[in-house]
Amino acid sequence: MDNINFVKNIDNLGRVVIPMDIRRKLNISTGDAISISIIDNNILLSKYSSLENNNKIIDIIKSFVEEFDLKVVYMNKDRVLFSNVVNIGVNLNKDVFELVKNGNTFKGDSREFLFGEVKLKGNYNMLPIVNHEGIIGSIIVFSENNGFDFCKLLNKIISLELTIS
Repeated sequence: MDNINFVKNIDNLGRVVIPMDIRRKLNISTGDAISISIIDNNILLSKYSSLENNNKIIDIIKSFVEEFDLKVVYMNKDRVLFSNVVNIGVNLNKDVFELVKNGNTFKGDSREFLFGEVKLKGNYNMLPIVNHEGIIGSIIVFSENNGFDFCKLLNKIISLELTIS
């Protein structure tokens, strides 16, 4: 990542403005949640995703993948969080980013997706993952038989886990 440096003053309410250049580079929009951490003597601001680092959800998806031989891509609005067909951590390209952002739903569509350098072609099923923050990600299940049913079930389990965690 290119280094972008700014010096900003904290106002009397403890606020600091994150410059537009940084927000654009990191796809941070008005209303997005930000995680604030301290590492040594540094304050770390990160775009927050309730889907990220949720190992229970990833374990559930892995179980479905193994038990039912599914091809799955689980993502937040920016990147792949788990998959058994593309690289984990790869940023979403513009087309997939827009589908996730808009909460698109597809049932058995034959299309081609690009995740980094990997092209996925086949019948896919896609559902948005929604919580109190709004659309926070999507899940795609590539399958011809019962793919949409598996996608709906995984989506429901993810939503329930997000509610109780």
